[in-house]
Amino acid sequence: MKKILSLVLAVVILAASAQAAFGAELSVRLADARQEGLRPGEEYRFPLMIRYEDEVPSHLRKEEGEGKRFSLAIQSGEEFILPPRIEMEKGRYYLTVNTKPIYDTKLAQAEILVRLQEEDTGKELGRDTVRFEIGSPAMKALDDLPAGEAVRVSNAAPVLTAGHFKTLSEKNEGEDVTLAGPGWEYTVDVSGLEEQNLYSTAAVVPEVLEKYPEQEFRFLSFPGNPDFQTPGTLVIDVSDLTDSYGEEFYLYRCLGDRLYYLRSQYDPEGETLSFQPSQLGSYVITDRKIGDMELRRLDSR
Repeated sequence: MKKILSLVLAVVILAASAQAAFGAELSVRLADARQEGLRPGEEYRFPLMIRYEDEVPSHLRKEEGEGKRFSLAIQSGEEFILPPRIEMEKGRYYLTVNTKPIYDTKLAQAEILVRLQEEDTGKELGRDTVRFEIGSPAMKALDDLPAGEAVRVSNAAPVLTAGHFKTLSEKNEGEDVTLAGPGWEYTVDVSGLEEQNLYSTAAVVPEVLEKYPEQEFRFLSFPGNPDFQTPGTLVIDVSDLTDSYGEEFYLYRCLGDRLYYLRSQYDPEGETLSFQPSQLGSYVITDRKIGDMELRRLDSR
């Protein structure tokens, strides 16, 4: 998913000594991502801006970059972002940043050094260090949530803190709490828990599709692997699969390069599949049993 961010960040990357030679100031235009943070597994694009004397900054165009080159280096946070790049679209320059799909509970810091150089000589015309925060935001406070009501988890803010869990435990007098996301509900004891990232996705696992091309699959993954210490009940909505699957549902956990069979219960009335994990991970649902030997020999990438 591409995101083009367009609020001005007045960061000048040309040193004063270079301005006379180049005759302009170059800046990177960022957005409120600096306040909200960049999210994992996303692509962000930031326009490169140029300003001549006292004019309003404008998007750097191809013809203005002739005879010059950009060089980029990750100063910190290499484990959270892929190598950045300068791209051109419709004759204009952008800094493109892809965040890695790492779903921790803390915001991470990343810094990218942007340098503008003469193409032939490599002489540096200017530099700037662009700083980001990367991670999944925490959900809003739950003080107004009625006791017994499910907590709706949005991927826009999927982190529950220790404070959230304490509030939920007190509101529900220590009883199990239901956390609900797109197509799933998880009911579990939340007392004494530390923060957890409940980001969920139905994205396919390509290795599984490649290994079993003739078989039908449904996927549900919690890439943050939230750990609740004690077993709860995860209920998955399979109503849209009932006609094609009948009542033949087989559930597996995908862990590394292997699939592990999990016992589950199908509820024909509610059209749901349920089981009791203590840690949420990556799951595969299919309508046919996978052979024991094949089960442990998924090709790793």
